[in-house]
Parts: sequence; structure tokens; C-alpha cells
Amino acid sequence: MVMLMRTLLFPIDNGMDNNLIGDGLSAEYDLWTGKVTWRQLGDGKIKRQQKVAAIINLIAAAISPLVIMSIIFTAKSLKLFDVDTSTTIYRYAPLMVGLVFFFSFELLMLAIRRLYPLAKEEPSLKRQHGYFKTMYDNTIRENDGVFNNLSVPFIGLYVAFLIAFSVIPIFYSQYLQQNSFWSYLGNLVGSSILISLVPNFLWNVLLKQLIYIKLIRKTKGQ
Repeated sequence: MVMLMRTLLFPIDNGMDNNLIGDGLSAEYDLWTGKVTWRQLGDGKIKRQQKVAAIINLIAAAISPLVIMSIIFTAKSLKLFDVDTSTTIYRYAPLMVGLVFFFSFELLMLAIRRLYPLAKEEPSLKRQHGYFKTMYDNTIRENDGVFNNLSVPFIGLYVAFLIAFSVIPIFYSQYLQQNSFWSYLGNLVGSSILISLVPNFLWNVLLKQLIYIKLIRKTKGQ
């Protein structure tokens, strides 16, 4: 958990997006020390690693809801729901589960990244600058994966999160008004997933954007 809260992970250069080289390079940033650790997949291992990561993601996506369903089903069997729904634990359950979703996903990504071998040597400053600049442009500035056709920088990413955040009160309101086990389960999972986007936005968008800018400036023109 300590490593999770101090390590920012940057994408792998798999050559599948704009201006990427495809040399398997990836970076990790230590928030405590400011140190950048470089990892690099060799030829032929990039696609295999992507398949492994995809499988692990699918397993994790399937397991998390099942675990929560099992806990809730057990609680229902023990009649733990026959309590005042105004209790603190009931009201804050989506927040707690949402944080579990966020930390579980980040721990999974960190575990996958640890499978990548360390780079044999540190990339040149020119290559480092190109890596950070390209990843920043593709994943944050140019709305990659979200409203790709928009020409205004950043707008797609922020609009997508704004829409997601605006739906949270709706799900949470439905959650408080549940009248059956399955409606409770559905609204709990839905609101928890949306709530998990809040720390994800702060960690992987706002904070990472600041670190991107810092590293781009640090490696520029050297």
C-alpha cells in the first residue's frame, strides 16, 4: 500500500498510438523521491504482456463484483439489512466500496508493472523528453480515447469525468431509496464504481498531469 501511494505509473510505449516508437519503454515516478524508474519489454514480449494484462483485468473485473455480492448475500442471510438505513455504515457504504475498487485497480496495475524487466540502461534525455511529451499529448492533452475528434485540448477528458461525476448523486439517491436486495446491490455497485472515479481522476489525471509537465520541462533542451 505504501508503494501504491507513492508510485505513479506511465503507459508503455507499444507503438499503437500517435508518435509512439514501440520500443516497450515505460516509466514509474516516485512521489517521495522524485526518482524515475525505467522498464522495458524486449522484442516479442509487448503483445504477450498485453494479453496477460488483459486476462488479469478481466479476472479482476469479474471477481470484484462477485466478492461484493457474496458479502452482501451473506449479510442478507444473517438479516443484517434489517436495520435502520440511516446508520452511518449504510450511508457511507458506496464510498467505502468505491475506495476499495480504486485501490484494488491501482494495486493490480502496480503488480502487472512489476512484471516488466528494468531497462538495461537509462534512456537518453532526448528519448525521455519524447516519451513524456508523447504520452502526455496522447493520454491527457489530445483527448485520446475520449471524444477523439475534439480539437480543443483537454476538453474531452474533463467532460467525460464531469458527466460521470454528475451521475453520482442520481445513483446515490436511488441507493438510499432501495426497497429490495437486488436494487440495493445494483445501486451499491453502480454508485461505488462512479465514486471510485473521483480518486482516480485526482490521481491519474490531475496529479499525473502536473508530474508530466514537470518531467517534460526537466528533460527539455538537455
